[in-house]
Amino acid sequence: MSTALLIASMVLFVIVPNVSAQRTAPTTGADVLEDVIDHRRFDSLWRASRQHGRLDGRAVLTDVYREYRMALASALPDRFLPEARLAFWINAYLALLMEVVHHRVGYRSTVWDSSFREHDTAIIAGSAFTLRAIADTVIALSGSVAYRAFLCTGSTSDPPFPSHAMYARTIRQELRNQLRRLVRSEQFVLYDPAGNVLQLASMFKPWLQAMETEKGSVVNFLLPWLDESTAAQLALHSSSLRVQIADRIERWRKAR
Repeated sequence: MSTALLIASMVLFVIVPNVSAQRTAPTTGADVLEDVIDHRRFDSLWRASRQHGRLDGRAVLTDVYREYRMALASALPDRFLPEARLAFWINAYLALLMEVVHHRVGYRSTVWDSSFREHDTAIIAGSAFTLRAIADTVIALSGSVAYRAFLCTGSTSDPPFPSHAMYARTIRQELRNQLRRLVRSEQFVLYDPAGNVLQLASMFKPWLQAMETEKGSVVNFLLPWLDESTAAQLALHSSSLRVQIADRIERWRKAR
């Protein structure tokens, strides 16, 4: 399929009734889950751009994307409540990631360009931000390292792409879903009961101190997101558990 046809299909996929992207700040008594801007068309564009675990950066060439970026640039997130602000900044991260992927086709952050999060900037809420600065804003605003689960890059060593853009009314549920995808995947987390070892992928290394600060231990932090069987085993053996960080999660092959 040609580039022009792919972009045209994205535009057709995301057409919804024409609405203003920028919303006014809520007043006293307004819906507490009011979003900073309208994220619906970007949500459709994000979902259309995720293809077999990859992100198609050509979405940035569409009118839908350009209009959304203009709305991000002029938005006033500080006038809104925490859920709306978090949704706004996570979506801003995803939107800028699209540009990074488009402009730097073929990059792999863990191989040759570890500073890619600081190369490109976007005007968000009237100021220039890099991916790194937006990520720091998300963590500072949320007060929890759990929100790192949304800060994907496309690398297999980072969290998977979220399924949807964020909304104030659904962000807590989306966080739960994203953490379950992450923590229940043997690519990232694996408990070895024989050695009483909890293996974590290296992406968790920057999380460890915050996980312990927030919940008292790595195990306590992970328990709500694990499946019931693994959670029960970890809780039972947590006092003698050893946490191991490694790029490669080791596991036995199942007998055929």
